[in-house]
Amino acid sequence: MMRTLFLSLSLLSGGILSGCGFTPMHASAPDGTSLSDISVSLVKGSRISDNQAGFFLTQRLRDRLGKASAASPYEIKVVPTYRRTRLGLTEGDVATRYDVTVRVKWELIQTKTGKVVDKGVTSTVSTFGAPEGPYGVITADNIGVQQASKQTADKLVIELASYFAKQSKTN
Repeated sequence: MMRTLFLSLSLLSGGILSGCGFTPMHASAPDGTSLSDISVSLVKGSRISDNQAGFFLTQRLRDRLGKASAASPYEIKVVPTYRRTRLGLTEGDVATRYDVTVRVKWELIQTKTGKVVDKGVTSTVSTFGAPEGPYGVITADNIGVQQASKQTADKLVIELASYFAKQSKTN
């Protein structure tokens, strides 16, 4: 009985999804382009904190996009910035919470022509409680940078997928 119900629901949902034009996010576009065809390059800044956020961001992008070949038709250049803001000040002017913001300016470049085909700004805020002592804040800040960088990369992957989906509809 359960097997029949499961099979029926699977067939029904497959029919509905195929009728609505659903395609997986990482699937190839009609022109053969997929998200794994994008190489990632980090534009390093002068601030160590920006470069740390950039490291986590590019690692996550490479994890999500896959390893690009040497002949990738697209390159995404990312320029990250990091900011930490104090929140929840006590009577002694000591912060009890912090916001970590990772913001990335990005450009999607067609490697053959060098033309910028899409660009934008993506950001994420991660909030953490400040533990007692200076070393606790440093550790919590490092975790906040990692989380915000990963979330920013995930948002960027969605924006790239959206760009390629729009391009495949216009072609």
